[in-house]
Amino acid sequence: MDQSWMNESRINPAYEEGADQFLQFDSERSRSDKDGKYFCPCINCLNGRRQMLDNIQDHLLCNGIKKNYTTWIWHGELIDMQRGSQSEPFDVEIGDRLEDMIRDIR
Repeated sequence: MDQSWMNESRINPAYEEGADQFLQFDSERSRSDKDGKYFCPCINCLNGRRQMLDNIQDHLLCNGIKKNYTTWIWHGELIDMQRGSQSEPFDVEIGDRLEDMIRDIR
């Protein structure tokens, strides 16, 4: 999902539209608690308090979202674990390097 809205002014319609899309993303991807509350990413709650979606929307519009919250792990986004490409060559030196390490210490 596009996160550019997070850097917009809160009075910009793009911010409000992005916040609405975030809440839709949140409701589809993450799980609420038994009371239907989700973690609130506003700058006051910092994902430490659960709120109803309507309250989260108010918090995002009034307070703003935590700017460095770019991987929404509390809202159903998976962490991107980048791994090296299988096609790239990989050189591994095998052998006992203990002697070299002892020499380096001196």
